[in-house]
Parts: sequence; structure tokens; C-alpha cells
Amino acid sequence: MIDPVDLASTLVRIPSPSTDADGMRAVQRQVADVLREHVPDARIRAGGEERPWTLISLGPDGPAPLFACHTDTVPVGELQSWSSNPHGGEINGTHLHGRGSVDMKGGLAAAVTALIRAAGRGAGGHVLLTADEEIGSLGAQRTGEAIADLELTGIIVPEATGLAVRCAHRGACWLRLIARGRAAHGSAPERGVNAVLRLAAALGPALAAAPLRHDEVLGTETASIGTFHGGDATNIVPAAATATLDQRTVADSAPLFEHWRRIDGIDEVETILDLAALRTDPGAPFIRSLPSAVDSAPVTYFTDGSVLQGLRPDVPIAIWGPGDPTQMHSVDERLELAQLIEATDLFEEVLLSRP
Repeated sequence: MIDPVDLASTLVRIPSPSTDADGMRAVQRQVADVLREHVPDARIRAGGEERPWTLISLGPDGPAPLFACHTDTVPVGELQSWSSNPHGGEINGTHLHGRGSVDMKGGLAAAVTALIRAAGRGAGGHVLLTADEEIGSLGAQRTGEAIADLELTGIIVPEATGLAVRCAHRGACWLRLIARGRAAHGSAPERGVNAVLRLAAALGPALAAAPLRHDEVLGTETASIGTFHGGDATNIVPAAATATLDQRTVADSAPLFEHWRRIDGIDEVETILDLAALRTDPGAPFIRSLPSAVDSAPVTYFTDGSVLQGLRPDVPIAIWGPGDPTQMHSVDERLELAQLIEATDLFEEVLLSRP
């Protein structure tokens, strides 16, 4: 019998940071091989090159849930900061340790194990494996054709929620803010125009004046400068400077874009990413049928649900999976084994209760 803990540990041992197509493909192939081994008639489709995706369907045709799972992780960072090998998949009795254990190879392992067990009892379901979720759900955007004709009762994104069912999150609008100047020798700065100073002076007041909105469900929008780069050498007045901006949105991002476009000291504004907020009615029959309590608060992070709701607006989406959200992206990331096992049982229950 397949063990979700062993499977999750195996997946953690496969490094798959965002943009590493080979690593993400290796995770997807491992999952496909496991499913094929236990359910020989599994129906498997795969595509994508730099952003691979895999869709696996088990059991009879007809209405069934789909588990949407990304296969990339954030980078490890500085190895010396970790207490153990971040790709060791170490199990210490109560937790699985390593990068991706919580976000989201544990949720993936629970979904795959539940699908195999449910298929053995005559039920069916689907799992969609995506790439590059961590850098903007870029892989999910390639899967529209694959899931267009599936007869779905609902979509479950098994991100870490502590096994509470969540139905919403804010969108994300990332912008690149560019200031232009004029280069000159560092010994004669008066002959140039310093782009770093122009941009730095603009950012604080612009952030304070940003027209951030509030939503009763999603909360208040936020804006944060993530990176700042400028100049080529210490002795050259910088001719260009760039900052990146992370905005978490509750509505159309156009007013925010226009705000930054009008700021004196910012000459160009480029959109890096623009994901819509996710909203699912907590009273939808599929959501009410899930065997866990619904928490009306939105999750703080974005998910592939942003893209999937655009591809399948007819299907309710739940964010529901094992793990403590504060462990996501953290050094010494770890997943509680009891939650992983419970998630597997709950997911199997959902698959067996299909109409």
C-alpha cells in the first residue's frame, strides 16, 4: 500500500526550484510513474517545455474533483542556515523536513495517495501538476486546453491551510518601476542626472499615496518594494535605476498601474505579473460538502487558483491542504506528519463521495 509520508519524502529529495524545468519535470514524472504503477489504466497527458505540466485522470469518466498541485519550490537560499539537508526528505518521527515539504509536495503526496486509494474502490478523479507557480502561476496558464473539457465537481488546491477550507485570496500585481538619468563621471556628478536618487526620492511618497482599496472579504490591498537596482560602477553617475513592486490586490489593477505611471521620477512602468483575486462562494455545494470546517478568512498568499478560475469559471475552487502556512518559504521548512496523513484520509473521503 502506498504511504503518503514516503511519497512526500521522495518528492522533497528531488530539487525543483522555479525555472528549473528539468527538476519540475522530474517531480511530475515521479508522480506519473507512481500512479501508473498502482493504477495501470491511469490516463496521463503531458506538455510544455520550459514550463512542463501533467494531467492524470483515474477511474471512470464522469463528474469528479481535480487536485491542482504545483511542482516548483522557492530556492533553498543559504545552505548553512539550514539545520539539515533541505533536499534530504528527513523524517524525524513527527515531521517531514525539507524545501517543499509544506509548499507543496506534502499536499501533492496526499492528493496522489488519496487518488490511488479511491481508484482501488472504483472512484475517480484528476490531478493537475503545474510549473513555476511560485513566480506567478506561469505554468498553470498553459493548461487551459488540458482541463477545458473535464467534467469537474470542484478544484482543490492543496496548499498549506492547516486543513481548514479556504475560499479566497488577494490577487497580485507586480510592477517594474524604471527611472532614467544621464551618466557622468563620479567626480563631477553635477554633469549628470542621478537615476538612483530620482527613483529613491519618488518611492516613499508614492507608496504613501497609493490608492489601496479595501474589500470586506479579502481585506486591504498592500504594496511593497521588493528590489532596487541602479548604476554600473561606483565612479559613474547612474543613468538608470529599477525597483520592483509587489501589490496584493482586491480588484482590477488598472488604477494602481495608473498611479505609478503618473509619479514624477518614474519614467517607465512595466507589468511583470497580474493575477486576479480568487473568490469562491463558501456556500457552494462543493465547498459545503468538504469534510473540514470552512474558514472565511482569505489566505495571505496567491495560488494557481487565480489562473484556474479564469480557465474554468464554472468550477468552485477550494484551497485546502496540510501544513502550517508560516512554514512556507522558511528555513528549516517542515510538515507535521499527522496533518499529511489526515489530509490523505480527507481527500480520499471527498473522492469516494462523488455524485
